[in-house]
Amino acid sequence: MDVSDVFKKRNLKKVNFEYENLVGKNLSDAFMSGVDLSGADIHDSDFSGVDLSGANLQRGILFNVKFRGADLRGANLSEAKIWDADMYGVDLRGSDLKGTDLFNTDFKSSDLSGADLSGAYLKNDDFTGAIMENIEFSNTKYDKKTFDTITDKDSKLKLKNQGILW
Repeated sequence: MDVSDVFKKRNLKKVNFEYENLVGKNLSDAFMSGVDLSGADIHDSDFSGVDLSGANLQRGILFNVKFRGADLRGANLSEAKIWDADMYGVDLRGSDLKGTDLFNTDFKSSDLSGADLSGAYLKNDDFTGAIMENIEFSNTKYDKKTFDTITDKDSKLKLKNQGILW
């Protein structure tokens, strides 16, 4: 077994990750509902299919992380740095993304219904086909490229009215 696969397909709900190095690890299909990864550096890791519902990833460093098909319902991702991430098909319903940096991230076919993106920074992100009902966009900074990928007309109008083009 590859050492980077030690967490793959495991029930990690009660694990204390405070001193665990998760950089470059494969945690795909693990059960991590409610875990505390606040402030963690987990760049270059694979969280595909992981259940992180209700997890705390506040202020996390999530560069080049694969979350494809993960469950992040109700997760706290506020003030996190999410750059070059694969969030294709992710369930982010009710998630807290306040003040989060979202750069070059693929949100295609994800569900962000009820998510709070207040004060977030959106740059070069792709929301093609994403469900974006009842999102909060107060003071969200966004670029034209990201704006053009939003396919939901109501969400696009809401971002235009509440956000700040930069």
